[in-house]
Amino acid sequence: MKFNYHIIILLLLIVRLFTPRTAKASQNYINNLYPSDNDEFETLMEKIRKDFAQNPLIDEFLHKYDTAKGCFTDVDYSRRDRTNWEPLTHIDRLYDFAFAYTNPQNTYYQNEDIYNKIVKGLEYWYERNPNCNNWWYNQIAEPQKIGILLIQMRVGKKQIPAELETKTLQRIRKEGGDPAKWTGANRTDIALHWIYRSCLEKNEADLETALANAYSPIEYTVKEGFQHDNSYFQHGVQLYIGGYGDEILKGTTQVAMYTQGTKYALSTEKIQLLSKFMRQTYYQAIRGKYMLFDVLGRGISRKDITDKSATALFAERMAVLDPEHIEEYKAIIARLKDEQAADYKLKPLHTHYFRGDYTLHVRPGYTFDVRTVSTRTMRCEYGNGENLKTYFMSDGCTNIVTQGNEYANIFPAWNWRRIPGTTAPQLDTIPMAASDWQTRGTSTFAGGVSDSIYGVSAYAYMDNYAGVNTGAKKAWFFFDNEVVCLGSGINSTSYAPVYTTINQCLLDDKNILLSQNKQQTTIKKGEFSYDSPDWVLHNGIGYIFPQGGRIFLCNQQQTGSWYDINHTESKEMQQREVFTLGFNHGTNPRNATYAYIIAPGITSARQMNAYNKKNGIEILANTDAMQIVRNKKLNIWQMVFYREGTFTHKDITVKVDKACALMLKDIYQSSAELHIADPAQSQSCIKVDVYIPKVSKNTRSILCDFEKTGIYAGASKKYSL
Repeated sequence: MKFNYHIIILLLLIVRLFTPRTAKASQNYINNLYPSDNDEFETLMEKIRKDFAQNPLIDEFLHKYDTAKGCFTDVDYSRRDRTNWEPLTHIDRLYDFAFAYTNPQNTYYQNEDIYNKIVKGLEYWYERNPNCNNWWYNQIAEPQKIGILLIQMRVGKKQIPAELETKTLQRIRKEGGDPAKWTGANRTDIALHWIYRSCLEKNEADLETALANAYSPIEYTVKEGFQHDNSYFQHGVQLYIGGYGDEILKGTTQVAMYTQGTKYALSTEKIQLLSKFMRQTYYQAIRGKYMLFDVLGRGISRKDITDKSATALFAERMAVLDPEHIEEYKAIIARLKDEQAADYKLKPLHTHYFRGDYTLHVRPGYTFDVRTVSTRTMRCEYGNGENLKTYFMSDGCTNIVTQGNEYANIFPAWNWRRIPGTTAPQLDTIPMAASDWQTRGTSTFAGGVSDSIYGVSAYAYMDNYAGVNTGAKKAWFFFDNEVVCLGSGINSTSYAPVYTTINQCLLDDKNILLSQNKQQTTIKKGEFSYDSPDWVLHNGIGYIFPQGGRIFLCNQQQTGSWYDINHTESKEMQQREVFTLGFNHGTNPRNATYAYIIAPGITSARQMNAYNKKNGIEILANTDAMQIVRNKKLNIWQMVFYREGTFTHKDITVKVDKACALMLKDIYQSSAELHIADPAQSQSCIKVDVYIPKVSKNTRSILCDFEKTGIYAGASKKYSL
C-alpha cells in the first residue's frame, strides 16, 4: 500500500488548526486580512477619540457638583435661552470629567469617584431632560457632546452602564433630528452625532445614512450651501463665508479624516470642491489670522469673532486629504498661526461672486472687499438678539486691511451709521430690517466684471424703508496699487444728513497726516471738517480725493458695549481709539457725487506725493449714467453703464445698448480683450460697439450673449477685440 505523505501532512495541519489555541490565532489572522464592519466602527471611534483627546482641569467644577443629585449647583436647568444656553454647561463638564477619567496623564485617571459622578450626571440629565428654545442646542450641540463622551468612556476602566448608554442613545436618535431634513452646515452637524451613535450601536445602516448626509452638502446648489460662484450661503440666499462657512468646513473635514482609509472615504470630486472653496474663497477672506467682518453674518457682533487662528485645523486636515496643494495649506497655516506675516505667499486675485453679490480683491500688500445686496440675495441677519445694528452692513460695505487686525473687536464702539464703504443717512435710530432672518435687498443692479486679476463692481440702489429714503450709484475699480471708489446720483429725502464713510477702523499709534493745498498737517484728537483736501494718510493707507468734497475726519475714543449689538454679550463698557473718514453730502442731497482712491502701502508724505504724480489713474466719468476709470499704466479701461449709452474719448469710443459692467485690456495690441458682465442678471444679449481710432477706422460690434445663462447670468464673459 502506498501512502500519500502530502495528504497526511495536510490532514495533520487541519487538525492542528482547529485546536482551541491555534483556531483563535488563525481567526485573528483572517480578521486582519478581511476586516469586518465592526472593525470599521472601532476604527472610526478610535479616530474620533484622537480628534478630541484632551487633558482637562476639572477641580473647579468638582466643587460645584451635587453628589446626591448628580447636578451642578451653579446651573439653572430651567433656562431655555436661545443663545448661551446655560444647562449645556452640565454636559460640557461631564465631557471634561470623561476625558479626565480616561487620560493616563490626568490626576483623576481611573478615579472611581469621577466615574460615579459621570454616571450619576448622565442619569440626572436623562431624567431632567432640559430643553432649549433654540433647536440648534437640542439637535446639534447636546447630542454631539454626549456622543463623544460615550465614545471616550468606552476605553475607560469602567464603562457607562449598558442600560444608561442605550436609553441615552435612543433619546438622541428620537430627539436629535434627521439630517436629511436640513441643508448645508446644519445637515452635516446633525449627521456628526448620527455617526457617533451609529458607531456605538454598531448600526451600519444608520452610519451609511449619516455619512451620506454629512457628505451631501459638498456639492454646488442654488439653495443653502456651496454656490456655483464658489461662495457659501446659509439661512436662505445669504452670504455666509464665515460663520456657517466655518461650521461646514469643520464638520466635513472632520468626517473626511475619520473615514480616510476606510470604505467610507470621501470621494476625490468632493475633496476637490472643498479644496477650491477653502483655497480660493474661505482663506482668501482671512488676512493674517483675521477674517473680513462682512462675511461673518450675525457673528460679527460676537467678541473675538474675526480671529480665525483656530481654523488652521481645517487647513491641517486638508493638507492630509488634498496633498496636491499641501504647500498652499502650509502657507495658510503659517499665516494663521502668526508664524509668517499677513502677506506671506499671497498672490494677486480678484473675484466677483455673482451669486453672492460680493467682491474680493487680494494683493500681497492688502485685501479689499465689497458686500452688496440685491433682490436676489438677503441682507445680513440679526436673529437671536445678535447683530442688532447691522442694517447698513449690506449696502456697499468695504474692508480695507493690510495686517488684518484693523477692525479686531472694534464693533462695540463702532458708529454703525458709518460702516466703511456705505452711503447712508445719519439717522437717530438705526433701522432693523423687516425680518430678522431673511430680508431681500432692493437693488436689481448689483454685480461686477472680473478677469480673475482685475475688475470693476457696481451697486445701484434706492432704499425707502424706515425713513432711509436714500439712493446712490456706487462703483469700485480694482487695480494693483489702488482701488478707485466712485459715487454718483446720491439722492435723499431723509431728515438726516447723508454720509459716505470711507473707513472707520482702529486708530493706529502713528500720526494722521492730512494734505491741503500741498501743505501737510498732523491731525490731533477730535472731530474735523475739511473742504477738498488733497489726501489723508493713516496706518500705511493713503486716501486721495481727486474731485474734492466736504470731508469729515474723526480721531478719538469711542465707547459702547457688546450688549448694545448682541444681547447675549456683556454690558461692560468698551473703549476704542477710532479713526473715521468720509464725505458729508449734507441733508437732502440731489445728484451728489464722491470720488476717492484707496492706496495701501504708503507710509510717508513723500511717498504720497510721489504716488499722486505717477499713479496713472484717470477718472473719466462719474454720473448717474456711467462711471469710467482708466489705468494708463496697465492700459485697462473699466466702465459701468447704468443704462444704454455712449462713452467718447480721443482714444476710444464705447457704445452699449443695455446696462452692463465691462473692462477693456490692451486695446492697442493684437491680444486686446473685452470682459463684460450683466449686474442686472437680465439674461439678455448686450451689444457693445468699440471704436479705437489708432487701431482701425472701423467700429467693432460684439454681441455678448447672456441668454439662457441661468445661475451664471451674473458671470463674466470674455471676447477678443
